[in-house]
Amino acid sequence: MFYRKDSRQLQDEINKNPTASEIRYGANPTCFEVQEKWQLSCDVKSCRNYINYKEDLNCAVVCARKNDNGLSLREVAERMGVSFPRISQIEHAAFKKLKDAGVFQQE
Repeated sequence: MFYRKDSRQLQDEINKNPTASEIRYGANPTCFEVQEKWQLSCDVKSCRNYINYKEDLNCAVVCARKNDNGLSLREVAERMGVSFPRISQIEHAAFKKLKDAGVFQQE
């Protein structure tokens, strides 16, 4: 059977003031917003944002939102589980690719 809301119910939904969590996270929060709100660690290892670092709730997005000024290379190495020199090598290679692509051209 088809259920249809009456016009009063529809108008009440339109006039409803959003809750504080809906203002901060929207009506349909993402997984990392829920993790931040409830301080839950992510357990979906197949997620592209998963990092094995409990202090950041195992989520790279939570880490980025928590650290507005960015992370040092040593902090990145600690979170990724690799050595500092390896992170430095990756950074240098990335900057070289950006330079070769003309991103840093001066006018």
